[in-house]
Amino acid sequence: MKNLVLTRIDDRLIHGQVMTSWIKNKGANQVVIVDDGTANDQYMIEVLEMAIPEEIAIGIFTKEEGVAFFSQELDEPTILLVKGPDVLNYLVDNGIAIEEVDVGGMGTRKDRSVLYKNISTSAEENKQFKSLLDKKVNVFIQVMPQDKPIGIDKYL
Repeated sequence: MKNLVLTRIDDRLIHGQVMTSWIKNKGANQVVIVDDGTANDQYMIEVLEMAIPEEIAIGIFTKEEGVAFFSQELDEPTILLVKGPDVLNYLVDNGIAIEEVDVGGMGTRKDRSVLYKNISTSAEENKQFKSLLDKKVNVFIQVMPQDKPIGIDKYL
């Protein structure tokens, strides 16, 4: 998809130096978050709007709204942020062309075990990753821009 400069899974969404580094590295002018819970939480929307650099546009959408948004041509270099692979499968299954996915941050939870260093996944998330790979989406781990991308397939 033209102007989709980064699709990233990070359960913290926008946070500090990591996002600032990616925005600079990719030359992004806007960040779009697709997450049902966040899109329906006015407090979180306000927090995220304050967390992003002032010159960067932000959009926060439900999955359905995300499909509608990404069905249009992107006018600006855009970073897509989601919390997990299920949302990306939903977008791809609904016609959104996502070629590659950077797995940047998935923290520890009761239902997750360590997949790679500080990235933890559940059995269901691993199934979702395999589904993305089956759809010919390049899924890799790259926490920071200077890190070398590592294919996720060898860890599933």
